[in-house]
Amino acid sequence: MSKTFIFPYGITMREGGRIDIFPAAEVWFPTKGDEWTSLFLVVDSGAAISALPRSDASVLGIDPEKGKRTLVGGVGKELLHGWQHSIRVQMGGQTMVLPVVFLENDSAPRVLGRAGIFERFTVIFEERKRRTAFLGEGTKERRYVEKTLNALPQSKSLTG
Repeated sequence: MSKTFIFPYGITMREGGRIDIFPAAEVWFPTKGDEWTSLFLVVDSGAAISALPRSDASVLGIDPEKGKRTLVGGVGKELLHGWQHSIRVQMGGQTMVLPVVFLENDSAPRVLGRAGIFERFTVIFEERKRRTAFLGEGTKERRYVEKTLNALPQSKSLTG
């Protein structure tokens, strides 16, 4: 059974003093040996798959080019080249395997996409309190949310 955990939003300082606040999750990745390192990823419900810049692969002891060559849709119509791997990670104290694409572009953001996450957790973005909740399968919190959603009138599907 998965458990429930909450991450506060991340904060990044940009050039010119601009501050960006975004949904973030701390994800732990295995490195060379038996050690782990944490990275903060943007939680992106619009991203089908998680992605990291190519430069992160060497830190994690991974040869990115040994993965499956793939194209990933970026912002707008931009296509990004990368290599897909299955990586064992830890998040909220739970171990899972996620598909991750190492992108050729080293300036690409670290993104936590839907694959491997949204099937396992109900994800809630609470913008007002600047936090993101991951409600695990079988938890009372997830049951409360499902009960609430099931009680609401349903919109018609756009797909048919």
